[in-house]
Amino acid sequence: MSIRPLNLPSDFNVLTELIVDSFQYPENESWSVGTDDQENIQDMFTGVQRIWPLLRLVQFFSPALRDVLHGYFWEHEGLPVGMIVMQRQNKTNTWRIGNVAVLPAFRRQGIARKLVAAALDFIRERGGEMALLDVISGNIPAYSLYEQMGFVHYNSRHEFEYLGETPLTEPPILEGYVVSKLKPLAWRPRFELSKEITPKDIQQYEPVTEAHYNPGVMMPLSLLVMKVSGMKMQRVVIHTIDDGKTAAFGLYQVRKRAGGVNGIALRVNPDHPDLAGYLLPFLLNTATRLSPGRRIEFSVPYWQERVLEAVSHTPCVKKYEYHSM
Repeated sequence: MSIRPLNLPSDFNVLTELIVDSFQYPENESWSVGTDDQENIQDMFTGVQRIWPLLRLVQFFSPALRDVLHGYFWEHEGLPVGMIVMQRQNKTNTWRIGNVAVLPAFRRQGIARKLVAAALDFIRERGGEMALLDVISGNIPAYSLYEQMGFVHYNSRHEFEYLGETPLTEPPILEGYVVSKLKPLAWRPRFELSKEITPKDIQQYEPVTEAHYNPGVMMPLSLLVMKVSGMKMQRVVIHTIDDGKTAAFGLYQVRKRAGGVNGIALRVNPDHPDLAGYLLPFLLNTATRLSPGRRIEFSVPYWQERVLEAVSHTPCVKKYEYHSM
């Protein structure tokens, strides 16, 4: 057995196949990657692969982009059986580790520990000061491993799905507010809202700074990936009419080709709690109308209590919970 670095673009197909095969959990099928999720993963990596020459060119002029999509494979007899990917968050010294995955037949052999250790060493070499990752609640072996390696549980979020079989009742926008679509490159309204509502204990690990929220050249590249992947995203904000402050933020991401899964996201200022009951059905209905016949997935952090309350009044189903470490 041996470890080797991810080599892109030649490893894109291997990366996609291993993610799908590794995120299977015979002991808990609800955690496994479904067929429609696999279609999203396949299209996303295909999109990244198609723009890879452009990304490599941009990396020459933008050093921050040189830390996009690094990783390692763990191989057994020349075949990959485990993987990990990581990348820097914009122009910060915070990195996010994702897709720590090992094929079911090779688990409990210390492979994940070695992959995470290699990733942390790489992050330190690149000047990283913090590494974050997520783990499904109930995955005790993985959670314990991350704790042993120094990760601290600082946040949790609930993962929901909506089947969209019956349209939700969408209340009219409340008096005193206006809904606007954001331009593709606009990031400041989300930043300003997050700065105001994100709990201080969360900000210790996920600082709300312009460097973390301003994607720079990554935004047009991300939009291009979505386009070639057959996806469309639109972000919306709700402002107060009297002072123009951002009171809520939302987005919908929908498929424009067969199969796959749609997604939404939303954050609501707790000083404007009634907006949760408007924004959630608005986003779910819009995504369903634009891309019918697909599941809609979304997550809500534990501290967005009004959004969780709004979810409880819909037919959305909780799939599982993630812990951020």
